[in-house]
Amino acid sequence: MRESDKQMLADHYLDFYQMAYTLLHNKADVEDAVHDALVETMSNPLVTNPYQYCSKVVRNNCRKLLRKEGYMLVEQLPDIPAPEDHLDEERLRMLWDYKNTLPDRIREIFDLYYEQGYSRHKIAEVTNTPMPTLKKLFRKGHERLKKMMKEHEKQHKETR
Repeated sequence: MRESDKQMLADHYLDFYQMAYTLLHNKADVEDAVHDALVETMSNPLVTNPYQYCSKVVRNNCRKLLRKEGYMLVEQLPDIPAPEDHLDEERLRMLWDYKNTLPDRIREIFDLYYEQGYSRHKIAEVTNTPMPTLKKLFRKGHERLKKMMKEHEKQHKETR
């Protein structure tokens, strides 16, 4: 691996760390996942695009950890003020819970976009996803969340 590639990976360490943290929410596991990905990327002589390769390895390492039996994912609601569109705390909590039931790929892009503040172009680059596919995943995720919220509201009205 060229020195310029190694420097580029070092420069993007924070990106890899943030991506892993959105999935794992555990500092020790995040550091392990990122470190292992960097070692694998630097030791693989066939890598042509180290940034994309390392991003993919970080995501895969996180997914492996999440699939491990007994892995506990403890998540906290972010400390953000209620939006202006009158979503109360209960609805925000439900939306957060529903987001966590989305498929891994959709949840990952939602985390990168809404929690980490990545642009859609940056998400496409980091996840190695074509932009049309990324737009489709966002649309599917939003549709699923809307459907879940409507079902909840319908059940809530029926119980009154």
